[in-house]
Amino acid sequence: MLDPQELVALGLTRYEAAAYASLLERPELAPAAVAARAGIPRQRVYDVLASLAAKGLCLAREDETRTFRAADPATALELLAREREAALAREGEAGIALARRLAALLGPVFAAGRGETDPLASVEVLSGPTRIAHRALALAAAAKRSVDSAIANPMILSLEQNRAFMRVPLGRGLRYRALCDGPVLADAALAAFVAELCPLGLAVRTVAQLPLKMQIFDDESVLVSMQDPAGGPPRFTAVVIHNKGLASMLGLAFEHLWQGGEPFREACR
Repeated sequence: MLDPQELVALGLTRYEAAAYASLLERPELAPAAVAARAGIPRQRVYDVLASLAAKGLCLAREDETRTFRAADPATALELLAREREAALAREGEAGIALARRLAALLGPVFAAGRGETDPLASVEVLSGPTRIAHRALALAAAAKRSVDSAIANPMILSLEQNRAFMRVPLGRGLRYRALCDGPVLADAALAAFVAELCPLGLAVRTVAQLPLKMQIFDDESVLVSMQDPAGGPPRFTAVVIHNKGLASMLGLAFEHLWQGGEPFREACR
């Protein structure tokens, strides 16, 4: 039994979904019959059917009495999904462009409101994997000289996000060192992922265990990801700190672990 709400997920209105579901059940229906079967007000049904026809979900038959029949869902719904995907992509691009434009306009206002002595101007607190992933990718893209990364399970970014996070600096010839702990490389998929990046210049060493997930960018900024202590699925809070002193101190800790680590493979030394 079709739940019209599932059609709403493809971008139809509630009335459009109910009308299409009703048309599917009969060879053809007059508008009044569609309104009765779908629970649509009579004064709205013509607009609803016209919208369905414009979306390719029904066809009108002009005869003594005007009737409508449903289009084959095997093709009509796939086309609808593709059109919705394209529309969402356009909305996403427009949203990003708007965010960048507003950020350029509002950045000076933000800076003026904080003043030069704001102690939190160099600290960002992030929660949720999506926000952490987006910020990590932006930091990797902005790096100019080096990235030092301490990688430990459980992972926050997906393999595809990690691939982008690491390939961007490697593709620009930056020095990239990855320090992984045993549990990471015991995972066959993660080990294969790391090995895939070694020919691109990734240097990898392993230690038995890492106490913290961390990335250092250009010895100036640090992204530290801390697992929340509550039970259940792993959740993380990340802190980005733009401070050369802290980056240098954590860099010393990374260097100490790096010197004591074992090369992952000959190609990754």
